[in-house]
Amino acid sequence: GTWGVPGEAPRTALIPRGRATLGTATRLKRDNHFLPVCYQKGFADSSGKVWVKFADRETAVHWHPSRIGKQRNLYIRTRGGVEDDNFEDYFDKQVENDFARFSQRVKRERNQLSSLTGKELGALGKFVAAQIVRTCANKQSMGEQMGRPLSTNEFLSEMTKQMKAITSHWTKDPPSFDFYSSLPGVEERFITGDNPVLLIRESDNPIWTPTHEPQLAITNLQELLTNPKVSFRVALSPYICVYLRAHGGGEAGLPPQAMEAGSHGMGYVP
Repeated sequence: GTWGVPGEAPRTALIPRGRATLGTATRLKRDNHFLPVCYQKGFADSSGKVWVKFADRETAVHWHPSRIGKQRNLYIRTRGGVEDDNFEDYFDKQVENDFARFSQRVKRERNQLSSLTGKELGALGKFVAAQIVRTCANKQSMGEQMGRPLSTNEFLSEMTKQMKAITSHWTKDPPSFDFYSSLPGVEERFITGDNPVLLIRESDNPIWTPTHEPQLAITNLQELLTNPKVSFRVALSPYICVYLRAHGGGEAGLPPQAMEAGSHGMGYVP
């Protein structure tokens, strides 16, 4: 398969269009999910709920995805003193709709997934690009790099530039999509969180040892997109995850290969 034809990449649609309206608070969609409901459904059980462990709570909760991974007014833009929710509409229609169908297929077929269409890989690539930039953590990171908190409008503007850079690069130089499954009969499953896209830097050293303390630095997006030792990893369900690797020609690594316990992004599920 291929990542998708250029027309499938959100080039002209990256900046949400539409006229701002004098909508009231009840008309604008203000509960903005940075962790989309359609993504969370990949981890939902037969009741349609997911188990969530908050850092400040001792026990996990069993909630519907609509209650999780959202922030009030995160994507509400203000132009000329008028608010609009065009970004929320953009994510819903241009990113999440196609991904939702793909996600449910992955959840249903698990390690029997054997092929994907160009449209499905395009939907996955577009979703990953969006999730890299649309989170609260990325907004905070942008502020740290600029030395001050960002306003919502500034965040949305920078987010758009970043997503455009990612999708434009992947359209010209598609990554590979390498799928992995959790080992059968082992009580370890893929887990996810508020920042579902993990940046993985591969090392040639079989024994990893820290050589320095983490330091605050400016993120070089172009270097991350072109470095063959850097991959973007996303858990799609408790049983399937995918790695996007640079210069992969849009190839899909299927069927999913079994991933050993203790590898990136695994977690123990009692």
